[in-house]
Amino acid sequence: MGIAERKAASQFEETAYPKLEKEVKAAAHFDVPVEVDWGTLAVEGYEHLYEEAWPKIYFTPLVGALKAITVDELGREALRSTLKRIVIRNTTRASSGSSMVRFEDGVLTLDHEPVTNVDDVEDRQQAIQRVLEAAPEDPYVEDSLAAFLSWKAHGVDSTMGVLQRLFWRQQAGIPVALPRMTLLLRSGRGVTGILREILEDRREGRVALVHVPRESGVPYEDLVLVPVGTIEAISVHDAAAFGSLRRDAPPTPSLLQLRRRLAALETQLRSLLENTVSVVLGTDVQATSAKDLRSLGFLADRAQEVLEALAKDKVGKSALREKLQRIQLSVADSSNVAVTGNTLELTNGRRPVDWQTRQELEQAVQSAL
Repeated sequence: MGIAERKAASQFEETAYPKLEKEVKAAAHFDVPVEVDWGTLAVEGYEHLYEEAWPKIYFTPLVGALKAITVDELGREALRSTLKRIVIRNTTRASSGSSMVRFEDGVLTLDHEPVTNVDDVEDRQQAIQRVLEAAPEDPYVEDSLAAFLSWKAHGVDSTMGVLQRLFWRQQAGIPVALPRMTLLLRSGRGVTGILREILEDRREGRVALVHVPRESGVPYEDLVLVPVGTIEAISVHDAAAFGSLRRDAPPTPSLLQLRRRLAALETQLRSLLENTVSVVLGTDVQATSAKDLRSLGFLADRAQEVLEALAKDKVGKSALREKLQRIQLSVADSSNVAVTGNTLELTNGRRPVDWQTRQELEQAVQSAL
């Protein structure tokens, strides 16, 4: 970096940056620390572009993203609780919004070439907002069998019982994936498919009903009836994803998205009940747990369906008005519904198979009230 670049960078830092820094903090609605690595931004030969390019590359998209998030108090609260520092630099030669943003341990890093793709402001703004609002990801699990082993299925019968439970829960509306399995028979034959039922027959005993889905080039599907007594072993495929959600399941919400959904439910219930009922999350909810947020997102949707229908019913509306001032959504190892004082406590299990269907939640809420 020569004298011309140093002078241009220093002039920008002294004249343009103070105003831009104030705009960032105003958009964040709190005094968030901003660190700029001026030395890496001042690339040689482009000092005449600094004044135009740097705001468009870094500050304008950052301010736009922060304003979009802090549009309400929920967004402002979420940002204050997660964003600790902003770092602006040019060290990775990134030249697009999708590759410039990283958010780790409360530090938002914007790392982008300072004079490349200057006018792609909207792309960078959307990238920053997506990263700040993103839901947490599941941590890497080294043991690929951990998901299956957590079910404590210690034999052929108990494993088939778990597989049957997964099928029943899917049929009841839980978007859980159904793993394929192979039943290894004493005859040496193997039957691969999805377990549907364990049928009971007084004369022939227990029989496994296995669905063999249609495959490429095969124009039909099979159902195979396997006498349980002929099964010697069972092979469970895709064990690492055992009990997980289907690929088409709704995405994991971020904590901010979840709070906004509950705020919308609260507004709707207040209108229907003509009462100041509040809808909140339990204090033990882990904002960094994808498993917790997935469970709560599903529970929030079912709670909205159940409570709005109940509030529109004459008897249900009366019960909600008389008994409740607060509705609390939580997550635990198992599902539960209870009324404590004037609070309706809705608790969902962490594993998808333990989530409450609409029918289960509806029955539990009516019983509790």
